[in-house]
Amino acid sequence: MARKKSSLGCLFYLALVLLVIIIILFKWGTIRKVIESTGFFNVFTENNNPDSINVVINPYQQPDESDSEQEEKRSKENTDIVLHVEEEMDKEKQEEKPVHTRRSRIFFVQVNSEGEIALKGVIRSVQYLDAPLKATLETLLQGPLAAEINQGLLTLLPQDTAINNISIKGDTAVLDFNESFRFNSLGPEGALAQIKQVVFSVTEFSNIKKVQILIDGKRTRYLSPEGVYIEKPLSRNSF
Repeated sequence: MARKKSSLGCLFYLALVLLVIIIILFKWGTIRKVIESTGFFNVFTENNNPDSINVVINPYQQPDESDSEQEEKRSKENTDIVLHVEEEMDKEKQEEKPVHTRRSRIFFVQVNSEGEIALKGVIRSVQYLDAPLKATLETLLQGPLAAEINQGLLTLLPQDTAINNISIKGDTAVLDFNESFRFNSLGPEGALAQIKQVVFSVTEFSNIKKVQILIDGKRTRYLSPEGVYIEKPLSRNSF
């Protein structure tokens, strides 16, 4: 009797399981939608799919370097920048040449009441880098100052006169002027006075005794049509 009841119980549970399976098969679509809406399948999918693992990487951290190594590297880069700036500043200082000052005597002319032309020397503070003679001549070409003009001083160097080149050969200064130097509107007396202004101003330098005048790089026999001779070097004794 007991075996019969046990067999009936097993048949009952088996029938119940089959009924559940049949219900699931018929209602599987609905059951699947309900399960998917709960996110049940996503849990297994995320856990079993290695490609979906999220990895957060610090963009400022090198994987193979420790914090101390990174700090040392940044410190070295900053040091390199400072050294580079200091080197550039030192280079600029080396390229900047010091400005020197020389007290130069330059000569202008003064015309007396009888119309006679006389040289008159004035002392100027001339600033230069490495060519005091050129700076002195450029000061001469600029003409007298307002205070000097009030004293009756003037220059007879032709307007637009410019220096092309200056060189020193022994005790002779070779001065190359442009074409404007050749012509003086005051005639031979004016041409002679302009040459004396140049020669006397240049020979104020202790190492220069004579002056050779060139026009655009060439020797010229005479200055101006009136015939002031300039082919050979001139000294103070030439006048």
